Amino acid sequence: MSVFSSIIRHTSRFRLGIFLLGLSPALTGHADLVQTWEVGEGQSSAMVQFDFLAGNTYTVEVSFDGSISGQGVLDLIATEASAAGFNFNYDVISYSFGDFLVGIDLDSDGDYGDGSAPPYLDYWHYWSRERDTNWTESMIGFSDRILTDGAADGWVFGTTDAPAQIPAPASLALAIPAVLAIRRRRRDR
Repeated sequence: MSVFSSIIRHTSRFRLGIFLLGLSPALTGHADLVQTWEVGEGQSSAMVQFDFLAGNTYTVEVSFDGSISGQGVLDLIATEASAAGFNFNYDVISYSFGDFLVGIDLDSDGDYGDGSAPPYLDYWHYWSRERDTNWTESMIGFSDRILTDGAADGWVFGTTDAPAQIPAPASLALAIPAVLAIRRRRRDR
């Protein structure tokens, strides 16, 4: 192989690595974590994640005593949001079988829908997770879901995908030097 083709191949791999690192949120289901807040008081805590259609994700850590319903968590967030420094509102349609969440406004993001417009995905999909488990689509409504210490609820708008994985900022910071080190080692050969 000529020196010229070797340089092109190594440069292309390096650029591909950087390109893939830049795309990694889209390729791996990660989201842009915009903000995290804490509300409530108590010995137990649960996390609520909101994934908006624009690709922004927010999390709220909720502290409480005993147990709390999924709807109780949203009520607590709505009550304490302004004191915690953010805006939060949610809207429901009430039916005889329970409430259906149709809209969430959180800081600068907001999505509304009831699943009536094609492709019939324009609504908030409800997910749950217990401590040390994976996300599962909830088979019960948020007024019937009881969160316990370490549990999590996820609300995802406009897609049937599970809540986005939120990457730790340190993992990306570690990946970039690793790619650069590979390039430096190949150059030294």
